[in-house]
Amino acid sequence: MRTSTPLLALAVGLLLALAPAANAATPFTAGTGTGHDLAVGSDGSGHVVWVVHEGTDDRIRYCRVPPGGSSCPTLIYLDFPGSMSTSPSPHLQVFAPATDKVVVVASCHTCPDLPTRTFRFISTNNGNTFPTVDQVGNLQLNGQSAFINNAANLVLGVSGSLFQGQTGPSPGSITQLSLGQGGSVYDASAAADPGGTKAVYAVNDLHTVEYRVFNDPGTAGITAAELNDNSPVEENWGGAAGTKFLSSPESDNSETRLSSGPNGVYLTYRYAETGNPHVALRKFSSATDTFGGPTYIEGAGPIEDNSIGELQHSQDASGRLHVVWRSLFDGNRLRYTRSDDAGATFTPVANLATRETFFSPMVEAGPGGTGFAVWRGSANAIRVVPIDPQPEPSGPGAPGGPGGPDTTPPTAGTPSIADPTLTPGQGTRFTFTSSEAGMATLTIQKQVKGLKVRVRGKRRCVPQTRKRLRALRRQAGSPAAFRRLLRQRRCKAWKKIGSIKQAVVPGQNTIVFSGRIAGRRLRPGRYRAVLVIRDTAGNVSRAERVLFRVFRPRR
Repeated sequence: MRTSTPLLALAVGLLLALAPAANAATPFTAGTGTGHDLAVGSDGSGHVVWVVHEGTDDRIRYCRVPPGGSSCPTLIYLDFPGSMSTSPSPHLQVFAPATDKVVVVASCHTCPDLPTRTFRFISTNNGNTFPTVDQVGNLQLNGQSAFINNAANLVLGVSGSLFQGQTGPSPGSITQLSLGQGGSVYDASAAADPGGTKAVYAVNDLHTVEYRVFNDPGTAGITAAELNDNSPVEENWGGAAGTKFLSSPESDNSETRLSSGPNGVYLTYRYAETGNPHVALRKFSSATDTFGGPTYIEGAGPIEDNSIGELQHSQDASGRLHVVWRSLFDGNRLRYTRSDDAGATFTPVANLATRETFFSPMVEAGPGGTGFAVWRGSANAIRVVPIDPQPEPSGPGAPGGPGGPDTTPPTAGTPSIADPTLTPGQGTRFTFTSSEAGMATLTIQKQVKGLKVRVRGKRRCVPQTRKRLRALRRQAGSPAAFRRLLRQRRCKAWKKIGSIKQAVVPGQNTIVFSGRIAGRRLRPGRYRAVLVIRDTAGNVSRAERVLFRVFRPRR
């Protein structure tokens, strides 16, 4: 998909999260069908498309929702030209790239003349009519495409391991990017870097995130011919060795999604860590063609530990990041969070809807931050709701509600450090968000030599001490055996230096580090600060970490 959802400023978002659930926006059904997609225009209107199954004549349904609306006053059909109208199972994408401009791209799965054809429908009156219909390619859209708003209305079309720059009028050719194992490649996604010279294409291949980067070889902007040039071996995509992987990748990743906007290209994906699934976010560097380290943004507690998935994110024209996912907790939740500062911090996770079925949810917003979420519900209902995040409902059985004890842990927003490169005695500030009032503990740990030893039945990396070395020497029995065993057991451990405790309030918080902890200056080395928050009921947040270094002062 392409754009994003709403909210307002961080403070306003927090106020909304504290508003009574009775004021929440109510989802409505726009129609029934499958294959839905969503865009939000610059005026805040939502543009929703889906496929309506009418026997052998599958048709495209288009709905325009006014800003904050609860129905589709504009609801029309879009049909493939001529005999194409009977083509079954089209795949859809919708974009709102400019004022009053709406673009729908749809590919029929089995066309009368060719196995697949892709058509582009263009409206210049905000979706009232779509008089322009062009054939722009021959790739079955099956993933998250992207749109480059130039004179050619270029679409970055994707389908598994296949890519095609689609602009027409000829069918063009499909570029095989060799991303993975063919039938084992899922969640294809494409995005154009806002600098105008790069495109990124990512997939999930056997639970591994793979991606490739297109670098524009020309000077007049990206063209379909350049994107589709596979001679000698997709040269513009990095050649035969162009497939890239995430740095320090986790295991068991899926549901790759890309977005592009004023703050660059971002990737979200699901990391299925056992017992603690994550919504991971990484930012793309156009200077190095790599993605940075992950930030996990799903929050803590039983709601986010209960089969979260179906995640999607977008970036609006003002650079806000909007993220949604589904949790199976207590009859299902559609969860939402937003970042106003390029992914540095996120609002407390809240609900857009509860206690219904959520298939393929997506969220988009206009430049003002307002927009919609759309998903497929039970009986193939296409469900729509304005962005209006709400806290957990209260009552018996609700997490933290008045009907029972508060068992919901607070959420600590990922901390950031004002200066990650310090000298001994130099102070700095740690900034983070908290979902509720409580007590924050910021523990400073130094990276030291470590040994892998058994602690309560499990092998762990702990700081190396004389006592542990003596025990290892006795276990080895000889100097040669000790040296071999030491090489096998070496690791990098973290040693606690001291901690700072401070009361926190909901929203933004800052802990000032004076440059000394436990009465001492930090010596040169690698450090990390570990943040946890305990609320008044005794619930403890998930630990969040930030790395920094202390260097010797220059003479």
